[in-house]
Amino acid sequence: MTKNTQNSVSLKVETAYTRDLYRGIARIDYDAMDALNVSTGSVIEIVGDKRTVAKVLPLYPSDDGKELIRIDELTKGNAGAITNQPVMIKKISAVPAKDVTVIPLEKIPPKTETYLRDYLEGQPLTKEQKIVLPYFREWLEYKVTNYSPSCEVVLVTSDTKFQIETGTQ
Repeated sequence: MTKNTQNSVSLKVETAYTRDLYRGIARIDYDAMDALNVSTGSVIEIVGDKRTVAKVLPLYPSDDGKELIRIDELTKGNAGAITNQPVMIKKISAVPAKDVTVIPLEKIPPKTETYLRDYLEGQPLTKEQKIVLPYFREWLEYKVTNYSPSCEVVLVTSDTKFQIETGTQ
């Protein structure tokens, strides 16, 4: 693990555990958590060719000490990251989201604003981030276009209001 003076570390990207898919989770080992001064549930920024955010959870013991980060394909895409390549991660603060606006990336069923909030509660979001939600036997894909308050990262809470822009992008 490479640590620099800006309290960030470099870790090699590996595929997420199946149970973590589409949940906005990044798993790292306890040494990296200590280096970043984060604990379970903290928010981290992941920087590859782009940047995104995720909640931290510890790796399973079988992966401990391997200097890796386990993230799903969606998070890899949002970060511009590639499996087996390093990304930089650092601790970042998230502010509770008041309002979040998303645009569907494909046709979606009506009235899913409440479902978005309920499914994403506790998840950090950035602008332009893609999100995916299970919906019966399908996956609904959206992109975050705006939110308030205006800041780098927001955290979805039970009070967050979602708005869905019309059309698809």
